[in-house]
Amino acid sequence: MNIDQQLAAAEARLTQLQHRLVEYASDADERGRIYDKIRATRREIDRLSNLQPTN
Repeated sequence: MNIDQQLAAAEARLTQLQHRLVEYASDADERGRIYDKIRATRREIDRLSNLQPTN
């Protein structure tokens, strides 16, 4: 996968995690796990964004 595809996949995962967060709003333990995954995915998006060439 190229950087654009990896970035698109990470952004799609972030959207899915955000939806899961709403689904598990009343479960504090699961919410914590989802927040950890969201943070990791955001870091990955930042890393991939920095790898993209600028024009």
